[in-house]
Amino acid sequence: MDDTPELREQLSHAWRSTLDAAVANGAPPQAVIETMVEVAHACFAEAFGATAAASYLQLLAEQLRAGERCETDELVRGQPEERPTRSFMPAEAEALIDPDWLTRKDLFG
Repeated sequence: MDDTPELREQLSHAWRSTLDAAVANGAPPQAVIETMVEVAHACFAEAFGATAAASYLQLLAEQLRAGERCETDELVRGQPEERPTRSFMPAEAEALIDPDWLTRKDLFG
């Protein structure tokens, strides 16, 4: 399978669905998000090395800071420009995802 923008959107939607399902089942949102980040970071470090994982986290942090600077600039200058909303996947593809997959007992066999 090739790494495409469409695949990235599907994966993002799957992560979001996991987060939403865990929160809907009573898990605190902060705990869910922190755990997801920790697991992703550990897997990244395992696959690409600790240095690459640290560099990637630094890149993400810089992107967040840049986004905040842009938002601040927009507030200072006036009305921010409208941004298009992101659609993670087509509705028919979304319908294929079982919303209860996280709580199913047969998830891992």
